[in-house]
Amino acid sequence: MFQISNLLLVADVSAKVANNSAVGMIGSFIAAALLIVIPATAFLIFVSQKDSFDRTSTGRR
Repeated sequence: MFQISNLLLVADVSAKVANNSAVGMIGSFIAAALLIVIPATAFLIFVSQKDSFDRTSTGRR
């Protein structure tokens, strides 16, 4: 950990640049969740529920 912090001090990274980078990274995580993870989860839950319903209705015939 000391090597990384020493690298940042030597590279003269400002707090503003680091803050902007962190905000951008968090924003991209949120965008990925909204665009990929949430729709995929909803689709998988829908398919799973539909399959479960089909199996129970088929078993009763």
